[in-house]
Amino acid sequence: MQYTVPHYFKQFQCIGGACPDTCCAGWQIQIDPSSLRKYRKKKGPLGTRLRNEIDWKEGVFRRYEGRCAFLNEENLCDLYLEGGGEKAFCRTCRMYPRHIEEFEGLREISLSLSCPEAARLILSQQESVRFLHAENTKQEKPYEEFDFFLFTKLEDARSLMIQILQNREKPFRLRAAIVLALAHDLQQRIDRNALFETDSLLERYSSPQVWSWFERRLEKAECEKADKNEARRLVTGRFFVILDLMENLRPEWKTILRTAREALEQNEETEFSNKADSENSVKVRNLDTNFENVFSDITAEQLMVYFLFTYFCGAVYNRNAYGKVKLCFASTVLIRELTLSEWLRTSGNVSQDFAITAAYRYSREIEHSDYNKCRMEKMLDDEERFGLDMLFAGI
Repeated sequence: MQYTVPHYFKQFQCIGGACPDTCCAGWQIQIDPSSLRKYRKKKGPLGTRLRNEIDWKEGVFRRYEGRCAFLNEENLCDLYLEGGGEKAFCRTCRMYPRHIEEFEGLREISLSLSCPEAARLILSQQESVRFLHAENTKQEKPYEEFDFFLFTKLEDARSLMIQILQNREKPFRLRAAIVLALAHDLQQRIDRNALFETDSLLERYSSPQVWSWFERRLEKAECEKADKNEARRLVTGRFFVILDLMENLRPEWKTILRTAREALEQNEETEFSNKADSENSVKVRNLDTNFENVFSDITAEQLMVYFLFTYFCGAVYNRNAYGKVKLCFASTVLIRELTLSEWLRTSGNVSQDFAITAAYRYSREIEHSDYNKCRMEKMLDDEERFGLDMLFAGI
């Protein structure tokens, strides 16, 4: 079995009660069968509490007002405190925020962006992410009907996408556009069962000429738009509509979205009314420039690389490589817009810490709901609303 992790993986340490949020609220904690058997046999007061606070039919800890029954008032886990530490945890609690994607002969392990401390670690990285590989002698049963040829092509494509995204000599907007286009062209070959053409496709996108070609394409697209900002707002607005249609895991999420959209819409009205007011227009432009100190191209890069590493190769199971990249891109843009809304609402009185907050809040709602991830990917398949040129406008 082979393993792949980002280079910062082992730097993570839980900060416990100092965490600004908790991983023990907002979602159900599924208990693995082995832990259920262990909890059923537990003696004493803790054993009694376990038998009362587990929904044995569903195999989950009971929740009260969205909080795990074992989460105390100090946001610490009583099961950990009374059960002898981490050995008392079920597999879910022991693993989080580590996230595993399983493939035949390979496990890719990342840190989940939904954990505030993991989000801080991911978004505070200034160097480009490197991926470390290891192998052990443990043999796993082969997966039935696993398309290994498709998987190798997805791995090759993802490696090139990450290489493109990490080219900091180019603006992120250009990098993201090339990655979206590469995914679009790869999807055409998947749909035509022409994976044998993948190597030549990747060779073409590896060419130095690809940068100048896409620079011209983006310039042409901008010239065709009467209002570049309006086109961008249209795309991001459609992304927010998708969020409105997702299931909510936390009650405050709707309020967060509503506040964000109100701030963004108010800014649009201000820009429109101040077009003839040069002084206020300068203020708006300076605000946009200073926003880069909060959400920079490096921040966008780290987010996009995180999402690509976590989800792209999962296309081996549904053959929707382009949909995976759209999901990665939309997630990056939405986190940027959530950060921007707070920046506008406070007249720029926020730091990069809020980008981290926006990231883990978003992740908790989308990444921890299979329904939300699948529905979002399906909705992004709508090429009339989320076609390639339209996505370019949203960068």
